[in-house]
Amino acid sequence: MGSSIPPDLIKSLMALGLLESEAKIYIALVMMNNSEVKELIDFVGMSKPNTYESLRSLEEKGLIVAVSERPIVYQAVAPEIGLELLIDTHLRAKKEAAKLFATVDRNIREYPPDKMWFIFSEKNVDYKIRDMVRNAKREVIFLGSEKYLKFLKPLARKDLCLSLTVISEEPGLESALRKTFGTGGANVHVIKKSEAVKLLSISKTMSQEEFVPSFEKIFLQFNYDKMMILMVDDAEFLYVPPFFSDDPAAMNSKSRIMIENMKLVHSAMDSYFSRDRFAV
Repeated sequence: MGSSIPPDLIKSLMALGLLESEAKIYIALVMMNNSEVKELIDFVGMSKPNTYESLRSLEEKGLIVAVSERPIVYQAVAPEIGLELLIDTHLRAKKEAAKLFATVDRNIREYPPDKMWFIFSEKNVDYKIRDMVRNAKREVIFLGSEKYLKFLKPLARKDLCLSLTVISEEPGLESALRKTFGTGGANVHVIKKSEAVKLLSISKTMSQEEFVPSFEKIFLQFNYDKMMILMVDDAEFLYVPPFFSDDPAAMNSKSRIMIENMKLVHSAMDSYFSRDRFAV
């Protein structure tokens, strides 16, 4: 046969829970409409035992059916249905796992309160932001790029103390954010990159103006499209530093000392907003 199985499609199905061999066979049957086992083995290039085991597993999952017995011929369930079956299986497994995790002893090893965790992948950072926002009860402080605003939308429906300082060049964003988040008296500011440089410089020097120019030279080199500081309920913070790298390493901590330090930085920034903004 002239057609080959797309490797990216195999990866997608593996991400949904299929083994590589199962993914190959399911895709092959979709492509061929139906097939005898011998023809299938030739097409996917797998061993006979591995092929039969994968066929058995796919049949149990409801992704293929035997449409003839002698010789045995298999047919794939339409991808639209097959993908829904896989997603439903994941959702059921998630619900069951959550139920079982509630029964697991999570105090086998107590970590010291100043323990820090480092999150390295962008996907993990996204999940952590969602988790912190979802569990916020009293206060959320955010300083960072507008790219993270999509994760903060649920806060508009929460009754809590909210402080947003967003780095963006987009005109009209501040009024839009006040309209979205301002009903609960949120403290909203939108600043440009140049303002962020000055603001961070002053917060680092705690208003010791003679050191500000030196810090500005350092902060000018940062990538503010990645930067984010998120603090929730005086209990946890997440920091994505504004470094130029493909992997946005983030620091997450529940350390009281670290949280208090970050609150001091935020206080210095907040007090600066009460002055004539960014006067030279």
